[in-house]
Amino acid sequence: MPRSKSPLPHAPRGFTLVELLVGAVATSIILFGVAFTVAAVQGSYQAESRIKVAVEGVRTASTFIEQRLRLAGYGVDPRFAFDFDPAPLAGRLKSNDVVDLGAGVPVAVTDDLAFRYRDPSWLRRGTYNDEDGLALENEDTFGRDFREGQRFIVSCVGGSEYVVLRGREGLAKGASGSSNFDVDAGLSSVGADAGCLRREGSNAPYVMMLHELRIRIMNMGGRPFLMAFQGLDTLDEATAVPLAADVESFQVAYVMNRPPPATPFVLEPVDKASVPVNWVLGDVGSADTERIPNESVLPAPMYQTAYDDPARFNAHPANIRAVRVTIGVRSTRPESSGRRAFNRADLEDSEEGDEPGAPADGYYRTNMTTTVRVPNMLSRSAFNPEVGTSPADIAWGG
Repeated sequence: MPRSKSPLPHAPRGFTLVELLVGAVATSIILFGVAFTVAAVQGSYQAESRIKVAVEGVRTASTFIEQRLRLAGYGVDPRFAFDFDPAPLAGRLKSNDVVDLGAGVPVAVTDDLAFRYRDPSWLRRGTYNDEDGLALENEDTFGRDFREGQRFIVSCVGGSEYVVLRGREGLAKGASGSSNFDVDAGLSSVGADAGCLRREGSNAPYVMMLHELRIRIMNMGGRPFLMAFQGLDTLDEATAVPLAADVESFQVAYVMNRPPPATPFVLEPVDKASVPVNWVLGDVGSADTERIPNESVLPAPMYQTAYDDPARFNAHPANIRAVRVTIGVRSTRPESSGRRAFNRADLEDSEEGDEPGAPADGYYRTNMTTTVRVPNMLSRSAFNPEVGTSPADIAWGG
């Protein structure tokens, strides 16, 4: 019988147009889902990154401020530990100064925090007079270069008589003295002609370095930077240290000395505009006249003033017992859509918060508040301690 032939295999059938379209649509849906997921993850990552950068900036600035502010008043008469002179600000305000950053960028609002303290590790002995200036003893030198405007305290033994000098020029670290000083009469207890300033040997005055620090927000190329200025005479950005970028609010409230409940006299709180009234200047509800301590309040507390005297409980800067600092920082850039963001909040007495229901501007924001005690303002010992003729606890050098 003839052998049957096996059938030939069928030729492959091509996809129809409908099948191709269905496949393309299915693939597009899958790819769209993957792309959407990647975009969502990327957006979440960028949002977290913006928040992280903001928080790190606030922490860095807060740490710096806490470390320095805790020293306020060390080795300085408490009446002059904090500075509220607006003259060096060139028209800017001490409280709630608005910093314009340019068109389309939300403004920054800043308080101005300025204080002084003596360097605990720089100490020399020397003499001072108007003719020869400052001359260090024991073959000492300044040990480091100092900028123009650097201040020094020249204190007679005992600490009650002293002058504060301001350098008219920079000082070289190898110099053993200089005549380029002016006496700052506003910070001194005696004039330059005081006889004890000329004594030599074991009775020679002590020469101490005075630190002055000012902190506020400045416009740096359209971005708000929290800056620390070395010196209180001018806002010299060349010597300023950037603490944190994109800080849109810097608020300072001063916690004043409050009389104990058992006090024999009745005193009005220093911040009568707040509800309820309190002993904090610059907090929520503070009126314009009650936002910062008042240097003109009399009587000003002195070292010999009793601790339960009414002068210890007024609005004079010498009665500052703690400083509350609030920093508000925003992301470097806003979200392009403006949908994901945190509205601006009222911080202390700034009244800068967004109105209820206001649309978000796309910026991520975070705020941090810290309260720093200033124990050196308690006036429990002379601000230039009596160190005697052969002290064992002097930190020579620096």
